[in-house]
Amino acid sequence: MTSRPGWASTARAALCASLLLTGTSLVASSAQTTGARPADAPPPGYLPPPLNPTRVVLETRLLSEGGVYALLSNTPFADNAGFVVGADAVLVVDSGFNGRIGQQIIDAVKRVTGKPIRYLVNTNAFGDHIFGNYVFPREARIIASRRSFDALRGTTIPEMAARMAPTVGGDLSVFAGVELRLADETFDEHWSVDLGGRRVEAHFFGAGMSPNDTVVYVPDARVAWSGNLVFGDGTIPWAQSGGIATYRATLERLSRELAIATIVPGHGALTTGAAVTVYRQYLDEVEVLAKRAVGDKVPVNDFVSTATVPEKFRIAIPLVPLMTGFHRWNLQRAYREAMAPKL
Repeated sequence: MTSRPGWASTARAALCASLLLTGTSLVASSAQTTGARPADAPPPGYLPPPLNPTRVVLETRLLSEGGVYALLSNTPFADNAGFVVGADAVLVVDSGFNGRIGQQIIDAVKRVTGKPIRYLVNTNAFGDHIFGNYVFPREARIIASRRSFDALRGTTIPEMAARMAPTVGGDLSVFAGVELRLADETFDEHWSVDLGGRRVEAHFFGAGMSPNDTVVYVPDARVAWSGNLVFGDGTIPWAQSGGIATYRATLERLSRELAIATIVPGHGALTTGAAVTVYRQYLDEVEVLAKRAVGDKVPVNDFVSTATVPEKFRIAIPLVPLMTGFHRWNLQRAYREAMAPKL
């Protein structure tokens, strides 16, 4: 695949501008003698999630007889995907970081079945979940929440690449050739399809890690793809884009409406439906800790800078540095919420 003329220079210019802005934020956040921190500055110890797809190989794993498959990354936090086979057609969940990963997904389906890929569901509007859309057959209908569609309509690949550059170590080559292919069909809260003897659903329960997290669910197998709403085994949530209370309410609605046995997370190892309860308990704990710190007049920097994930929440060893950063991010957001005047 070759990039369009001028694409790389445009992306690099956008990246430079992004780094300049980041540098300004870091300078501002370094003066912490009063405990003040710009609201949008990452906390000390935060690490961008490692998403570079260059060495990613997806493992096909059968989750339920009759055609429910996870596609699991061989690196600790790169993107997972999956597909569901019915009597008539195939539905794929997420298309991966770029055309190479998208083609891996297509090839994995072809090794299992000759049935056509008729549907591709995107679980959010982040590039690592949707940049492979463009290599899927034109007859495959792309499905996304209306919120995901709206988030993508006003952006470009170079802009998204610049924002994502820290997650790939600044390697812009991973975006070469990517074309932005948007959804053919959108939904507000619920969507479903019969693939021929097997129903698959897509749900938007509310904002979580992002404003547009979608859960894909196979009722008869009790398997769910959680996108970024729930990461894999040995993780905690990351309230990157929204509030702690809002995230918890979204998870509560998910728990009420779906009976999940197995979760294929957007990132990380397979986990069980019990992870939703653990995530809710974690967010409760973060909110309590933040309210206590505000009540005790602890400066936000003192509260956040050296915090570690409470021991009751087990973290997978390879993910400890990443989850520590997510935890501090969550504490910082919860502190800001606790400080906000109540209307």
